[in-house]
Amino acid sequence: MTWKNERDLLLAQTMAFVQSVAGKATDADVRPEARPKPVSFDQPFAVERPVDVLPARLSPIGPSDLRDEIRRRVAAFRVRQQAFDRDRDAYCNATMAKARASSEHAVQARDNPPLKR
Repeated sequence: MTWKNERDLLLAQTMAFVQSVAGKATDADVRPEARPKPVSFDQPFAVERPVDVLPARLSPIGPSDLRDEIRRRVAAFRVRQQAFDRDRDAYCNATMAKARASSEHAVQARDNPPLKR
């Protein structure tokens, strides 16, 4: 398989993925004028803007829906921040325990010097 065939296959897979994510129709369902034209990369070409670039207009959101969405996001943010606080406290406690153990070990070594032979 040549690199051009691999490139074309990758482009086809990418377009299929983008269409599946965007919820667009497949190439068989798209109007012929909206289909991308095959491109030869051997010669310079002008890039044309695709026909359906803009998403469909979103339905208006009511104030109560917006408030509910904000409440959900704030609650999720609080939960995440609490998890960060717990992790930070656990890390701080572990680091302080290591520091205390190290300093206690240093005090014991100072108070009980090794016997000279």
